[in-house]
Amino acid sequence: MKKLLPLVLGLLLATSLFAAGPTIDYKTASWDSIVAAAKAEGQVTFYAWYFPDYFKEAAKDFEAKYGIKANVIIGDQTANFNKAIAEKDSTVGTIDVMIVGGQWVKTTTDLDLFYGPIKNIIPDAEKVAPALWEVQEGVMTKGYLAPFHRNQTGILYDPERVTNPPQTWEELTAWIKEHPKEFGFNDPSKGGSGQSFVHTVIAKTTGGLDKYKGDQELVQSKVANWDLAWKWLNENKENLTITVSNNDSIIRMNGGEISMTVAWDDNVKDMISKGNLFKRAKMYIPKMGLAGGGDTMGVLKNGQHKAAALLWINFIQSKEQQLKKFQMVGAYPARTDMKIEGTLLSEEDRKANAIAWFPAPYKDYMIKEFVKNVMMK
Repeated sequence: MKKLLPLVLGLLLATSLFAAGPTIDYKTASWDSIVAAAKAEGQVTFYAWYFPDYFKEAAKDFEAKYGIKANVIIGDQTANFNKAIAEKDSTVGTIDVMIVGGQWVKTTTDLDLFYGPIKNIIPDAEKVAPALWEVQEGVMTKGYLAPFHRNQTGILYDPERVTNPPQTWEELTAWIKEHPKEFGFNDPSKGGSGQSFVHTVIAKTTGGLDKYKGDQELVQSKVANWDLAWKWLNENKENLTITVSNNDSIIRMNGGEISMTVAWDDNVKDMISKGNLFKRAKMYIPKMGLAGGGDTMGVLKNGQHKAAALLWINFIQSKEQQLKKFQMVGAYPARTDMKIEGTLLSEEDRKANAIAWFPAPYKDYMIKEFVKNVMMK
């Protein structure tokens, strides 16, 4: 029995290696070789926490096209990342590829969780959200994380009540004073559209955003004058409507309480499609700028099926799947070479006026300081 044990273990190891597909250098291999390796691997395990209907459909499409089974696991966001982090020192993990949301970029980058860089591996990478390939939530990702979805905040308004929507910071400030309580945004501790507005308040009152770029940690001297932002907000507080969520802002506008608010483009489209917002609503990104970004996918360093994971990303980034995702869930494509009908914000609008978030440590600090210096005053 003792003599048979090494033989059995050897056979099991060989079987495992065969199931995982051939070993190749993905960074130098041809794409055809990677596709062949992915087919040999035979499956990929993908973790997400949203768009369940779309990803299940995408999994069927992927298997139909390549004969590779896509195991789509939709779970709690924090649980997904805790699992990936817990497995990071294992030789082989159970996750091949996963969505990376903005708040997790710094943590996963610091932990060196993902294989890469993959930008130069995946075909047509240059046609997919170029800025998001390099920076996500203010963290330099250097081509390790692949964009698959973009979202953007803008000003949502009722054209029957707002005939000349403000474009500049000065125009918005004047409009708010002239139309008390008609401009709304949500408490930034309750939603990202409110975070975007306060982010712009900081940019316009404290000297811009360039000084934060690339910071891995919060630099206290760089936030020393944020009292100017809190001063502006408190001086205008009686003329502002602060709501409790992204959806609450939209619902209040639908009910006529406010006539203008900051909102996410995909959220607005979803609310219109569900009948929670009137169809006449319009949206734009003002010249003063509002934040946008998106989510990415990363290939786990210890994933068993790296070739299939790379192929899955390429598949999700394809024009066909980007269009399907937009049609199913209203999520704006990551690709920049597609013309999409029915969008609230144009590609030109995004290029001209969208601004990137500052690094996550500053966003966390912003939220806490807003609550302390504005909500609690």
